[in-house]
Amino acid sequence: MERTRGERWEWTRERYLGGVFSHGTASERRRLRLLESVLDGHTRARFTALGLAPDDAVLEVGGGGGSVARWLAGQGARVTATDLDTRFLEELSDEGVRVLRHDLYTEDFPPGSFDFVHARYVVIHLPDPDKAVARLASWLRPGGTLLIEEPASFPVMDSPHPAYRTVMRAFRTHLERTVGTDTGWARTLPVPLERAGLVGVGLDARIQPVNGGDDEAEWWRLNLEQSREAMVAAGLAADADFAAAYRELASPDFRDLSLAVLTAWGRRAEG
Repeated sequence: MERTRGERWEWTRERYLGGVFSHGTASERRRLRLLESVLDGHTRARFTALGLAPDDAVLEVGGGGGSVARWLAGQGARVTATDLDTRFLEELSDEGVRVLRHDLYTEDFPPGSFDFVHARYVVIHLPDPDKAVARLASWLRPGGTLLIEEPASFPVMDSPHPAYRTVMRAFRTHLERTVGTDTGWARTLPVPLERAGLVGVGLDARIQPVNGGDDEAEWWRLNLEQSREAMVAAGLAADADFAAAYRELASPDFRDLSLAVLTAWGRRAEG
């Protein structure tokens, strides 16, 4: 693949498939279900506000556990759901969803293929997220809408809870080193959509709360546990730090902030 200015490292599927978010990890499906439980309501509301209509052609990029694609199909949309590993999406074929193993960074769709393109917690893991946004925008029909949802890690970096703060900082470094994640890129939204030539650009920003024992806390515990062995081996944190953080996350007295979620959207101009 020809590299472009702005790429921070060479993209290979293995950087994502074999690491923190491997679908082969025993707890990965539950981790994705928990993520869906805390994000799907906002995603559905934004699609509705942007005018999703029956028979719209929608591309769900990095479909993960499949909940968004399933909901879109239930709204009457013609849905294509993609991922590097589609094992959790295959069952959607029975619900009318076209499921494709597809790499958004290296593989194309014909220009003007979709009325909506959606990516959630996907773009930040790529070496040039702005390039990825431009690729996604190019697949829109005139009048079509790109919807991007990406997290930024800054709220957890100065947590008052010492163990949670320690492992969150370690996890951020681990993602940056192993997957290549740009944990601050979402702060640049919505500018990348404007650079991609989209109009009617908008932005919503919120910070997810995390309370002891809730779905967000359990999602974090699974993220950390799936990475713990590698993080300890790299010297980023100690087993005792993880044990203490898990106690904090399980405590009914724990109240804190999780990730900031930035949602940006824009439309391809007509004509």
